[in-house]
Amino acid sequence: MKGMPASSRRTALSLQTKPVGAVLKRKLLAVEVSALLSIAAGSLMLAGSYPQVRRTASYVFVHEVTIENRGPEPYLLEGLRLEALINTTTQTSYVLEFPPEGRILYDEQGNAYISIPETALQPGGSITARSTVKVLTETSWGMGDVSAEAGCFSSIPEELVDQYCKQEGPYQTEDPRLIDLAEKIRHGSDCTSGNVLNVVEKMINWIDGNIKYETHVPPLYPNQTLLSGSGDCDEKANLLITLCRIMRIPAYLQTGFVVQSDEAATYLDGHYRSEGLVGHAWAMVYIPPWGWLPVDLTYYEGAQDPLSHITASAWARDLVIQSSNVVSAD
Repeated sequence: MKGMPASSRRTALSLQTKPVGAVLKRKLLAVEVSALLSIAAGSLMLAGSYPQVRRTASYVFVHEVTIENRGPEPYLLEGLRLEALINTTTQTSYVLEFPPEGRILYDEQGNAYISIPETALQPGGSITARSTVKVLTETSWGMGDVSAEAGCFSSIPEELVDQYCKQEGPYQTEDPRLIDLAEKIRHGSDCTSGNVLNVVEKMINWIDGNIKYETHVPPLYPNQTLLSGSGDCDEKANLLITLCRIMRIPAYLQTGFVVQSDEAATYLDGHYRSEGLVGHAWAMVYIPPWGWLPVDLTYYEGAQDPLSHITASAWARDLVIQSSNVVSAD
């Protein structure tokens, strides 16, 4: 199914990764530059009131990191990673360039990354590492007549419930306040009282109406998002995922970038710069009979219709690059 996790990667390619978090230390200046060039895009076809998406796109993604030691003593640099992006059923990534000393490794969730060996930086010394990845995306799906086709909870494969409904990583499925909220939203668990899509729509509506957009550093856990009444793309998505998992609806987080050819932004006092893209995250939720569908709580087109979070999401419009799947790790 579209956008499925790392276990469904195409095996023809072997070079992919997870996103890199820059850690700024007192004696170091870390500069990360991500550049994305849109080469080609496909078309959008409509079927009734819901989009039948048939798109292909090709991008070149560049990730560059520069570390300088501005302190008086040598510094052991370790844990430096570069983006390689992931392979899914809708995205194929080719690593075209990376440092000769680098190695392709995989984390515990199957996300690949380029690991740079630990290096001793002398005072005044610096290191620059760069990766270049070609990304091909192909999106072809549609929801058709939603009201007639939506499936019930019994249609969800039990093995997916076992794998994607646990308390693990950031997903606090045993938190009493989150359990109470899930029960209030759900109002039943079978097709006579609401199918899976209906329940997901209710959760989307609740988050839209009760969680305002606000970025937090460091990010909030779902129970903190609930208490603060605010969160950004990943915080809202993690809240939705946790509620889904409590209700035994398989869900996980997918991170990546939204393609915006005219976007250039600088953050962290100039230490981080992005060109042509914006960091983003969204939920992947298993909704029968369609399977894994993207639910984007912050970047979508449409008014108050909760289905717009799926059918008009950046993912559905082929405007995202998938970077990593967050299934079990924090």
